[in-house]
Order: sequence, then C-alpha cells, then structure tokens
Amino acid sequence: MTLHVLFTKDGVPGWIGSDPREGSESVEGLTVEFLATHRRTSRGKWVARPPAAEVDPSPEDSAAQREAEYQAALIARDEALRLALAAEADPLFFKWQRDEASREDWLAAVAAVKARFPKPERA
Repeated sequence: MTLHVLFTKDGVPGWIGSDPREGSESVEGLTVEFLATHRRTSRGKWVARPPAAEVDPSPEDSAAQREAEYQAALIARDEALRLALAAEADPLFFKWQRDEASREDWLAAVAAVKARFPKPERA
C-alpha cells in the first residue's frame, strides 16, 4: 500500500494519508503504525522515535482543572438539591400555605435537605 507523507524539518511524519497532498512524498511498504513511531534522518534512514515524555500540567492547567471539577460538583449538587427540595420540602410549603402544616415543619424540611447536600469546597 502506498502512503503519502508530509515530513517536518526533523523528519517526523506530520501528516499521513492515502491520497497525495501538496508537498507530500509517497512511501511504499510502510504502515501508519511504523510511521507514527519512527522518523526519517537527513540521510533517509528510518530510526525509532523515543516515546513522548509525559508532561506535568502547568499550574494554570491544574487550576483550570480544579475549577472545572468544582463547577461540575456544584452543578451536580444544585440539581440533587433542587430535586430533593421539590420532593420533600415543597409539599410541606404548600401544606403550610393551606394551614395544614406549620412554617417550622417546612423550614425544618428545607434545612434537612440542605444538610444532606452541602456545597462542595474548592480544592
């Protein structure tokens, strides 16, 4: 199978495709897997590329990840709180409005639900 490859200055295949593209070179008998793990030297010899080194996230990336996790936890908590209040406290609110329950019963139900779903803390 003939593949078409665009190489970077370092001889690393930057683009691999089955159809030619402007600036691409055709290569015979090589697989995409081989090309993905090798580079071509200036003399045309193929050498294995070292595995990509793991990069620690920057402080900004870590902070953004923590903020995203906090926001997701906050959204999940708010939805669970909303559903629990609707199921448990709202009926008591309407009973209180009809003088079938006390205001304290309703407020106690609200407090109990809120206690079960505390706001998440920022990491």
